[in-house]
Amino acid sequence: MLQRLGIVFLGCFLSMSVAAQKPGTPVPKINLQPSAQQIAQPQAPKPITYKKLNSGLEYAIVVDKPTSPRPKEGDVIKVNMQSVCNNRMLYSTYQTNKGKPAEFSVNKPNFKGDLIEAIMFMTPGDSLVCLVDADALFKSSNNKKPDFIKSGDKVQYFIKLVSIKTKEDLQKEQQAAFTKQINDQMEKQKKDAAKQMTKEDKQLQTYFTKNNLKPVKTVSGLYYTITEEGTGEMPKIGDTVTMNYTGTLLDGTKFDSNEDTAFHHVAPFQFALGKGQVIRGWDEGVALLKKDSKATFYIPSPMAYGAQSRPGGDANPKGIPANSILLFDVQLKDIKVASPTMATPETSTLQIQNK
Repeated sequence: MLQRLGIVFLGCFLSMSVAAQKPGTPVPKINLQPSAQQIAQPQAPKPITYKKLNSGLEYAIVVDKPTSPRPKEGDVIKVNMQSVCNNRMLYSTYQTNKGKPAEFSVNKPNFKGDLIEAIMFMTPGDSLVCLVDADALFKSSNNKKPDFIKSGDKVQYFIKLVSIKTKEDLQKEQQAAFTKQINDQMEKQKKDAAKQMTKEDKQLQTYFTKNNLKPVKTVSGLYYTITEEGTGEMPKIGDTVTMNYTGTLLDGTKFDSNEDTAFHHVAPFQFALGKGQVIRGWDEGVALLKKDSKATFYIPSPMAYGAQSRPGGDANPKGIPANSILLFDVQLKDIKVASPTMATPETSTLQIQNK
C-alpha cells in the first residue's frame, strides 16, 4: 500500500505538469477505446525507486527544482507535508494549517533515519517521498504508537519544500524587530514624558504664583533662579564641578543634602558635567552657573527620575515618589577642567543615573 500511495503522489505531480502546458499547444489525439491487447495485458505503474541512506532512511525526489540553497541547521523552513501509515493519515499541514505551509526550525536529527536527513537534500520547490521507521519515530517523540501501527512498519511522508529562511536572514529580522521595539518604546516614553511635562508645568505655575516666584524657563522645561551670581566662565561638558546642594519635594519634604548632617554625607559633591552622571535637570542647570553662584532649580520629573520612585532613609522615610517635581538649592563651589572624578556611589541620591 505504501508503494501505491507513492505512485498516486507521483501521479499528482505528473498531472500538474501536464496542466501547466502553455496555452495554444496542440492536444494530441488519444484513442479512448483500449485495444484488446491493452485489456489483456495492462501496463503496471512504474514504482518509486527509493534511495537508502546509511541511517536506514529511504527517500525519493519526486520534483527536483534547479534552485538553492539547501536547508542547514538554524534555518527556518516552510513545508507542505502529509504522513500516512497503513492507509491512515497521521498528519497533514493542509488540515492543521488550513491549506497554508507549516513552519519548522531545522535542527539536528533526533534519531537515525529522521525525516530531516532527507529534507537536507531539498531546495525550494522540491518534493519528495520518504519512509521513516515507525518504531524509531514514536520512540524519539515519546508519543504512544497507535494500535494500527505494528513493529517494523514505515511511516510514509510526502513533502514539498516551499521556502527557506536562512539563519542569517532570521537573525537580521529578529534584530530589526528588536530595534523597532526599542524605538517604539522610546517614542512612547517621549510622548508620555511630554504629557507629564505639560501636567507638571501647570503644577509649577501654581506653585510659583502661590510663592510669588518668577524663575527663568529653559527650552527643555527646566525652571531656575540665580539667587547669587558668581564670577568667571560657566563650566563646559566634561569639566569637573564641585557642588553643595539641598533637595526638596514640592511639598517641602527634604529628601537629600550634603549640608545636612542627617543625611551622613557632608563632603562637597563632585561630578563630570554633561556625562549623564546625574539627573538631566542637574546637567542642564549647573551648566548655566558661574563659579560661586547660588541658584534654585525646579526640575520636572521627566528631567529627574520620571516614573521611577526612590527609597528613603532615616532622614527621609518618604523617599522620592514616582513623577516627583524636585527643587534643589545649589552652590557651584569649583570648576576644574580635568578628567571626570566621580564621588563614592553611596554618598548621594544624585549619583543614580537617569538616562
